[in-house]
Amino acid sequence: MNRTSFLLSKAQLILLFLLVFLISCKHDEPTISTNNWQTIYQNKDLYLYSIKFLDKNNGYVLADSSAIHSTPNWRFILTTTDGGNHWVVNPYQFSAYDEVLVDIFPMGNGNILGIGYHVYKSSDNGKTWTDVSPQFVGSMNNDLHIIDSVTWLVASGNHIFRTNNAGQTWQTVFQTDFMGAFHHFSFPSPTVGYADIGVVDPDHGASVGLIVKTTDAGQTWTVLHPEPWKSNKESIPDMTYLQFVTDQIGYFLTIWDYKLYKTVDGGNHWVLVHNNTYSIGLAYFINENFGYYTDGVAVNVTNDGGKNWKVDYYNDAKDSDILTWTFLETGQGYALTRDQRIIKRN
Repeated sequence: MNRTSFLLSKAQLILLFLLVFLISCKHDEPTISTNNWQTIYQNKDLYLYSIKFLDKNNGYVLADSSAIHSTPNWRFILTTTDGGNHWVVNPYQFSAYDEVLVDIFPMGNGNILGIGYHVYKSSDNGKTWTDVSPQFVGSMNNDLHIIDSVTWLVASGNHIFRTNNAGQTWQTVFQTDFMGAFHHFSFPSPTVGYADIGVVDPDHGASVGLIVKTTDAGQTWTVLHPEPWKSNKESIPDMTYLQFVTDQIGYFLTIWDYKLYKTVDGGNHWVLVHNNTYSIGLAYFINENFGYYTDGVAVNVTNDGGKNWKVDYYNDAKDSDILTWTFLETGQGYALTRDQRIIKRN
């Protein structure tokens, strides 16, 4: 081999090494042929933070002004009647100037429930609101479940409250001395439901959780003592996500180590499905096999109950991370991003 051929071969080896090195440096970026979520709306003047759909056409988004409190109208509700293709923006009013809704729950016919430090009801698609829980004090309401038009449940601190007369009176149906606050309700049927409460110790990367269950539409609740934690004399961990797709089949995600667990017997026994589901607490199963979770940048989808996942959406642009989302039973999904977009998955 002459000197020229030797130098060319050496240069080719160096280029090959650099190519392999560059490829190895990009291993964290997922391979995805198409992003299955599309942007359907963006408003850079508003911060979008809660989204719910009543059906495939009618949806609602809560927002506030990017220049909060600088104008008389700084709280907004966005409505759509065509599945998110067009949105109408209206300010909404409260008697308390600093109060703001943190989540909404549409009921139909222009009626919506909203939660903050109190429970509110609107009969005009969110333009005006009436306090229907004046006796509530102290704790932020974290979740609400609608049994029917007059029967509602609210998770507030370490209490669960229930009304059967559209908020005229409320009864405490469950209370615990457990530190922390109830996170989520999950009702797979009109009568059977679950709720979780937990507390974390960020200094030690530890957490403790609790799951309670009702079989009479929230009138009474019992604490579950599930396996394998019961036999190991351990507490169940706190959860970022809890959902039951049937009365018996459910999933939850742990808050620190991102483990996904599944039950098929109503929460009495849980098995580890996946031990590295890096979620920000946003997950949703359409049925026992098909579901989503997101780490904010990517949306991952499973067809086998969470054992295997593939990327369904990926966007690592600045401030494009997903903040919250909602799904219809059909699997159609909507999400809000930090850069004031609504994205949709058909």
